[in-house]
Amino acid sequence: MDTPGQKIVAAAWRALPFLILLLLLLPPDLFSRAGGGGGGGGRGGGIGAILIYPFVLVYIAFLHYKIYTKNREAAALIERISAADGGWNMENLKNRVAECYFKVQEAWTGRDQELARAYMSRRLYDKHKAETDLMIEKGERNVLKDIDLLEARIVEAVDYTDNSRDQFWVYIKGAMIDYKAREPGGEVISGKPHEQEKFTELWKFTREGGRWVLDEIDPEVGMDDLSSFRSRSEQS
Repeated sequence: MDTPGQKIVAAAWRALPFLILLLLLLPPDLFSRAGGGGGGGGRGGGIGAILIYPFVLVYIAFLHYKIYTKNREAAALIERISAADGGWNMENLKNRVAECYFKVQEAWTGRDQELARAYMSRRLYDKHKAETDLMIEKGERNVLKDIDLLEARIVEAVDYTDNSRDQFWVYIKGAMIDYKAREPGGEVISGKPHEQEKFTELWKFTREGGRWVLDEIDPEVGMDDLSSFRSRSEQS
């Protein structure tokens, strides 16, 4: 049974995402980046932002700590099982993730999923192909440029005796210029064509035909997702 203190902590964790959402919904001119970016002069103190920011910072700190601990757990398991199963070689996994990251972006912006077919599961390939085919039909393109992979950390590894069921999740931190444009012509529909923006995602890899392929992209990196990850192996 949870103690009163544990219940309070659990309730606080559940409340933090709502506080962050509230922060994001506040009028943008309450904030100002260093150097004068954003925000206008003449407005009052932005007390809402001041009150919520400490909670946001605490949440982000715990989120990164959770990423760190889950990565350590996964790395320890991979080191142990790789001796018996070369498919779990850490350097090969890292290289595969990086190759996949850039190929998937190339196929998406090129609206040609054949470019990344060897890096995606059949399910994800079909999903992406349907979406990019629709872009072609509508005369649109999602332009991706200046693509960087800033960080890739395995946060869960699950090893089965049946290798076709093996999977791992990766925390991805990337940056790119990302906007939507008319094709042909290049007229910008939405997005910022001259500003590289950072983002984080969770990518799931599975084994298909003896190779690792991307099977799912989760655009939300939350405490619930990370807390549910548990690296494990049927070998032990």
